[in-house]
Amino acid sequence: MYTQAMDTAPKEDAPVVRSLHDAELQARFDARIDDGGFIEAKDWMPDNYRRTLVRQISQHAHSEIVGMLPEGNWISRAPTLKRKAILLAKVQDEGGHGLYLYAAAETLGT
Repeated sequence: MYTQAMDTAPKEDAPVVRSLHDAELQARFDARIDDGGFIEAKDWMPDNYRRTLVRQISQHAHSEIVGMLPEGNWISRAPTLKRKAILLAKVQDEGGHGLYLYAAAETLGT
């Protein structure tokens, strides 16, 4: 996915002043990532990381929802009841994927 929104370099006009506590949290976060550990939604993470993660999950959820729209247009045109049921299942499946992803983004504080 794209990460151009994650600007890790401090802006020259606004110097970043981090507390010792924030620096310690950042060091623990980096060490956990380097060790291949998992980061849970309630764990501390840098604001840029959280924003980028929410944006990526949201984009994925939007694509799942938008992906079901064209399929829905074909339900009324399906030639048999069996094919209507297949299309309905596909639309429901895409909607469910979007719902799961929106719920995942919600756990990150959106």
